Amino acid sequence: FALIDVDEFLVLQQYPQNHSIIHDVLAEYLVPYGGALVMNWVLFGTANKTIYAPAPALKRFSFRDDASHGVVKTIVKASDFRAVRNPHAVLLRKQAGGSNKVSVRTTFTPGHVHEEQFGKTGASDKMRPSDVILVYHYRFLSIKEYTQKRCIRGEAIGNTKGCDRKTGKLSNSAPHHALHRPGVIYDTIAWDFLTSKVPKYRVYDHEEWQDYT
Repeated sequence: FALIDVDEFLVLQQYPQNHSIIHDVLAEYLVPYGGALVMNWVLFGTANKTIYAPAPALKRFSFRDDASHGVVKTIVKASDFRAVRNPHAVLLRKQAGGSNKVSVRTTFTPGHVHEEQFGKTGASDKMRPSDVILVYHYRFLSIKEYTQKRCIRGEAIGNTKGCDRKTGKLSNSAPHHALHRPGVIYDTIAWDFLTSKVPKYRVYDHEEWQDYT
């Protein structure tokens, strides 16, 4: 199973040439080894949109950072799972026999061990492999939506990073992953994949939706 939030999407970077479905990635990078597989974020920006619009986020926001982020999310083999470490990482069981532990791996190469699993949180991978699969994170949405999320509602754990509590407005001095920005690289891979698999979403490509997207 995967530790994935509702604003995150697993996007195959070699679709359809080498991987046509997520199972193809798992068969190469997780199934032969067991344990867990981590994948890096890539953050999508606001696209300079200021307010909500009634259209899918994957259509509204198509500009991302120019590189993947160091933070990871995890897919774990259920039989090897022991506990959730945090929203990004897990703890694994020992293998049968008890002498060795299964491991967390990355997509750098098949079987590559995630060295940072032994760190304080296990929630990052500074190598940032990006050519197999990424977690497209639509963290910000529009400016108004991000303000609502950060300054008014707050996260479920009470986190208000990215908000100036004195003014109630978004901060320009937040940590990088919480600092809203428009995005610089045009990327429609996720939207193209969605519309190829669920053609009814193509309605949002029609001219009458341009004001919203």
